[in-house]
Amino acid sequence: METKGAFTWREGVLVFLAFIGVQLGSEVMNQWGTYFYSPSDGSGRTIYVSIGLVGIIFIAGTIWDAITDPLVGSWSDRTKMSRAKKMFLAVEGKRRPFIFWGSILSVVTSIAFWFPPVEGVSSLNLVYGTVLVCLHWTVFTVTVVPLQALTLDIARTEAERVKMGTWVALGFIVGLAVANALTGVLIELLDTAEKGAVTSPVGYRRIAVIYALFSLAVFQLLVWRMKEPRRPARQEQDTEPLLKGLGSALKNRAFVVYFTGFLLFTAGFLGVQRILPYWAELGLGGNEATVTVLLGPFIVTALLSYTFIPALARRLHVKWMIIVAFLIICTGMPLMYWLGVVDLPSSTKIAVAAGLFAYCGIGRGFIYVMMTPAIGDIIDHDEARTGRRREALYNGLSGVAWKASMAFSILIATQSMSIWGNSVTNFMGVLYVGPIAAGLALVGVVVMLFYPGRAVKKADDAPR
Repeated sequence: METKGAFTWREGVLVFLAFIGVQLGSEVMNQWGTYFYSPSDGSGRTIYVSIGLVGIIFIAGTIWDAITDPLVGSWSDRTKMSRAKKMFLAVEGKRRPFIFWGSILSVVTSIAFWFPPVEGVSSLNLVYGTVLVCLHWTVFTVTVVPLQALTLDIARTEAERVKMGTWVALGFIVGLAVANALTGVLIELLDTAEKGAVTSPVGYRRIAVIYALFSLAVFQLLVWRMKEPRRPARQEQDTEPLLKGLGSALKNRAFVVYFTGFLLFTAGFLGVQRILPYWAELGLGGNEATVTVLLGPFIVTALLSYTFIPALARRLHVKWMIIVAFLIICTGMPLMYWLGVVDLPSSTKIAVAAGLFAYCGIGRGFIYVMMTPAIGDIIDHDEARTGRRREALYNGLSGVAWKASMAFSILIATQSMSIWGNSVTNFMGVLYVGPIAAGLALVGVVVMLFYPGRAVKKADDAPR
């Protein structure tokens, strides 16, 4: 049987491209979906679902996604490479067959979401959006959870995981730059509305097609160009009931602390992401293109942080790297409220906001790089306790934390705007999200103080 050595830079590039595809397949819907279905009241754009109800679409989708993540992870972990080609008809492996089929099916769902059936507010649009989001996150999970597990199959040591985490982070950030930062400009460029007029749905739909096809291409490139490592002793281990694996994870202190802290922090951060188009328009006096102006510096500083994060990670444990990231974010987000109420020209507000996001980009860079080493650290801890490796299961459970935080963020953003306002004349509900995000990040810092640090590599005293 073939064994896999240290991963190569070519594999790193394939992972980098694939995670750009991950961002394009998820962040466009996360960032712009709420705004597309329920734009600012009085802006002249088509409202498909009222602001008080639009959260149902995305909360239902993320809850469903959180359920499917560990199921797909366990399925992938229990798939034997020797049987995979017969099961999936095209590709051999524990991970690649899932990526192959999931990426094909996600093309359909990621495009169809942007075509609600009724032009105007309708309960049918609410049902349609909810079903499409659930379908999309199902096939997207089939793609992404095995992809994340594959990165840990390849990168086995702590040093390799930091390197792999850097490739993953680069893909996340470049994908974020396109999905969140450039999309606002591209929507205007590809739209059929006259220059200066409010945008129509056409620009969003054209972007969806372009991003879906690009994501399919990079996922399929990885499937056909990357070989999975073979480790009979571990990869072909006996199957294990899903509930037993979940029970073991709940006894893993490192995982429970990471799950809780990450959920709280990410819920606040994604809440800010959800209201960013509203904040740019109502709080700063801009439009969709303003989002690009804000996220440009964010992307640049996140990328620049990768020049020193690997060296810093050799001195600081995962725990302290994550705490530093949380602190950066929680000290920056409250200023979003101040910028929305201060009496300054729109151009000045936008310039200050760009500086604020440049500062927060450093914290986000830390998070992206350290996600892969953190999960690898947790998996090692579980193996020391149980003798089993559950890469896909833990990546699936990490996805649960991510999806739960997404649902929480939607609730924060939509209900804040529903209760306190998101109209041209009253938008306090938009401004309150920044301070709320800061508070959640601060609680996340407190939780992460209980992470077990370097001792995580040793076996727990807990019974197996």
